[in-house]
Amino acid sequence: MIEQQIEFLLKDLVQLDYVVYDSDAVFVKFSTDHLHQGLMNEIQSRLSPLGMSATISNITTNIEAGVSKDTIILKVERSGNGYGGGRKLFDPKPFTRRFKWMSHPGFNLALFIITFLVVFITGAATILNKAIADQWNLTTGFQFSLSLLGILMAHEFGHYFAAKYHKLEVTLPYFLPGILIPPGLFAGFGGTTLIPGTFGAFIKIKSPIKTRTQLMDVGAAGPIAGFIVCVAVLLYGFLTIPEKSYAYQFYDVNSLYDGNPTLFFGSSVLFSLFGSLAGVNMPAMYDIIHYPFIFAGWFGLLVTALNLLPIGQLDGGHITYALFGRNQKYLGYVVFAIILILGFGLDITSWIAWAILILVLIKIKHPPVMNENEPLDMKRKLIGVISIIIFILSFTPAPVYEKILTR
Repeated sequence: MIEQQIEFLLKDLVQLDYVVYDSDAVFVKFSTDHLHQGLMNEIQSRLSPLGMSATISNITTNIEAGVSKDTIILKVERSGNGYGGGRKLFDPKPFTRRFKWMSHPGFNLALFIITFLVVFITGAATILNKAIADQWNLTTGFQFSLSLLGILMAHEFGHYFAAKYHKLEVTLPYFLPGILIPPGLFAGFGGTTLIPGTFGAFIKIKSPIKTRTQLMDVGAAGPIAGFIVCVAVLLYGFLTIPEKSYAYQFYDVNSLYDGNPTLFFGSSVLFSLFGSLAGVNMPAMYDIIHYPFIFAGWFGLLVTALNLLPIGQLDGGHITYALFGRNQKYLGYVVFAIILILGFGLDITSWIAWAILILVLIKIKHPPVMNENEPLDMKRKLIGVISIIIFILSFTPAPVYEKILTR
């Protein structure tokens, strides 16, 4: 990777902060006691064999304890001369060209259609304890799929439009269809889907985040937009909830007391508050799966809370880094420790899976933005506080757990 080459060339010359690759340039941030022409000449001479040259994109001078220090951001581009000649800044690997079709909007649309179909089948059959081969309930299929995908779509397009507002290069959302096990795969098997029928969605921001303001806007826009739609879905679901006996048509009530564990869904602060609207019709937490609006809203709150964990490249990591800068890592370590306690101490296996995912993919520390010295205005700080409140309202320490019921 070109970033690693540049880092290797310059690391003994200046105190590097980061090296990040953009679509047509590499940005290098470093600190030095004093930027002078001799230092720039040395940087240029080291980059020249790669056919690159550097220009100053930003420079700030900070004075601490009477000592000044310059912080510089360089933009490194192909120069078209030197030993590197016409060498490209980044040579795409063969598979990049081979899978170029994945960047076409048609691919995003195809993924969304497949995801919609799997989620629709989940709502029309699976959440009603029906097999795919059974007669579907088209009404609950549309209720569940439109509610759940509406929440996810609001979340992702919140990120998308915030990125566009800041003129960042960003992809359309990629929706990830869930697992569908077709009927006839085994003798007498009618087919099913794995609830909720989707693994979520994501967008990819191809431009580097340059300021904490950009980071806050892009990070918070998704969960706030998704949360608003989620609240609307839950409000409608609880205001129109049928009698409590509605769920009993989907299973034998006596089977709850056969000594086998029953699957429960954990309740958050906000879900419990909405539940009070249902009064005596509030279903047990093992029955909410049969209510399309309520279960879609419950899953939406779960997705919102998980994304707002103040860790790494999650939305919560973006928001807390924008608020607290590099101190975000300390909050990330504390939250990761809590996740380990929930997973291993309280035996909630879903948190163990999340801990592994964080260590392998998400990481705990958030990468730096290009200009960390830019302060957040009061509006962005308020957005950060609102996001933290949303996290507190949406979070449940035990999203899914088992319990043996007795009469």
